[in-house]
Amino acid sequence: MPPADLPQYLVRSFTTANQPQFSTDESVFYGPYTRLLYYLFGLDGDFEIQPQFHVPHTARDSIDVVATFTIEYNYHPVMFIKIKPPGTFDNDSKRKEADDQMRDRFLSLRRSLITPRMPAVSAFGTHLAFYEYEVATNAVAPPAIPADPFYLTDTAPAERWNYDVLDAAGFVRLCQVVEDVKQMCQAVNH
Repeated sequence: MPPADLPQYLVRSFTTANQPQFSTDESVFYGPYTRLLYYLFGLDGDFEIQPQFHVPHTARDSIDVVATFTIEYNYHPVMFIKIKPPGTFDNDSKRKEADDQMRDRFLSLRRSLITPRMPAVSAFGTHLAFYEYEVATNAVAPPAIPADPFYLTDTAPAERWNYDVLDAAGFVRLCQVVEDVKQMCQAVNH
């Protein structure tokens, strides 16, 4: 059941995108996440939602376009969300790829941060995993799970994506992260 705090237009937007016929098409989630981020961060003020798309260089990976929504405050990144299609979630290698992309994104943004921490969300459709980069220690949570040299290791277990934006706990957790970002940005201004 969708959380009571989530407006019906967002519930409809995510519910429509979350249909089985769209399970391998992440692009149907671009609209819902754009609307959600503007709902959470507002239309006025100093926050901007910057959609960015990474198109792989090799033909083999051409179907794996990576969509990232970066939230900026006064033109500095303060949070991001990477979106993957829900139909790929059960594939261990796609979760590993998503986890690696999250860590790579932190690595590319860390020099331009103005806040002491940077949260991020990895989304497979409506399923969310929460990440955070700590500037002072260079640590990313959750910690990476190293691959074993002899055995197959699930380096990005499905349990990491244990929240759903359409469930009360997932929406509340996302709202808490956004509120933390707003407070960090306000502290930077003072």
